[in-house]
Amino acid sequence: MSDLAEHASRATTVAIIRKKVMASLTRRGIRATKVNAVTLRLDSGGYVGLDNLVDRCLNYSNSSWNDVVEAHVTTLLDMQKYSDPAHIASMPDDEFYMRLRERVAPASLLRQLNEFSYTRPLVDAFDSPRRMLNLTFPDLALTLPDVALVGRDLETAWAFGRANTAAMKFDRRESMIKDNITIDVLRGDSIYLASKVADMPTFIDRYLDEAPFGVLFTIPNAYEIDNFLPRTFEETARAAELMVGVAQMLSRDTPNPLSDHVYFWRDGEYCQVSGDASAGVFAATLRELHEL
Repeated sequence: MSDLAEHASRATTVAIIRKKVMASLTRRGIRATKVNAVTLRLDSGGYVGLDNLVDRCLNYSNSSWNDVVEAHVTTLLDMQKYSDPAHIASMPDDEFYMRLRERVAPASLLRQLNEFSYTRPLVDAFDSPRRMLNLTFPDLALTLPDVALVGRDLETAWAFGRANTAAMKFDRRESMIKDNITIDVLRGDSIYLASKVADMPTFIDRYLDEAPFGVLFTIPNAYEIDNFLPRTFEETARAAELMVGVAQMLSRDTPNPLSDHVYFWRDGEYCQVSGDASAGVFAATLRELHEL
């Protein structure tokens, strides 16, 4: 298909999806007006972007579009309801803490960092994934801004979020083998599974047994952790090189991409291994292994 034809085809799809969204909102008593091809304005003053919905619909047959649109609109309206500061403030502590999850996600997920000043980078590197807190509802993950934590004890919130994420279960465990290097792969359906790397001691205790020389890992998307346990200098250096390619490959064309970098943890310290970041603790571990 030529670029011109492809553009025309997408424009037609956008128009169809936009019409379906507006009809769905009307049935729910909500009026929306067109701002541009991929943006609607609600009478309440909010805006609805359609780009992601169009991309999602293109993964399904036309006959499924109505169901995809209805699910999207339902989630959108739930998000508006649950993200209302008054609704969050009125939530009892026990329900609030029960719904919390610690999440590691791309910094780009946050609209403006000054509204999420409590969040923390996973590693000391430019554009590092950030640790944040989510409130979970059926089919909805709400990233909390600073204002949603007013009146709550932040350390208690982090503790509950971390414990609740640790309790999530992987569905599958596989091995990725290349050039006699075995990468351990843990995957599942929850967007919080990759976030287990924020609590590495618990992750090691539950899934890896022992890691005296730390853990080399990638988190290409929200659903998986690929890891390697250093034992020898040669294998660890080769594993790091292999995992750079793995992270770059698996972070493309995937739902909820997270990072295309390789990271390392040892004794409570994280570093980024790939790219321009300083790989301090990893470099020190390589030197130690080389001397064994």
